[in-house]
Amino acid sequence: MRGFTLIETVIGIVVLGVIALGLFATFTGVFTNAVRDEVLAVATNLAKGELERVSRLAYVSINSTYSVSFGGNFANYSYQVIVSSVPPAIANDPDKLQYKQVEVRVTNPMVGDISLKTIVTNN
Repeated sequence: MRGFTLIETVIGIVVLGVIALGLFATFTGVFTNAVRDEVLAVATNLAKGELERVSRLAYVSINSTYSVSFGGNFANYSYQVIVSSVPPAIANDPDKLQYKQVEVRVTNPMVGDISLKTIVTNN
């Protein structure tokens, strides 16, 4: 009965180590992408919610804000509301109503900025 020699054992360990290292790198990449996708989805949903909240405000109450943290479970996320006027030529409205372009920018260190925009009117 013949057993494994020391050289065969070392080569086997090296081969298994290389395979394990490759699998570890693959799983790490998959995990990182999954976490990034989750953070991106949360940031997008926070931006949608904040945009809806701002859109429901009275027209005169819609103003730009400085960067504000969401707090709680979302302390890593902050948002900023940026309000700008929309020129009448772009609005193309015969009633000449006033329009505001509202942008909500949500920031997270992992994904950067997520920006959503809408236009609101004083009607």
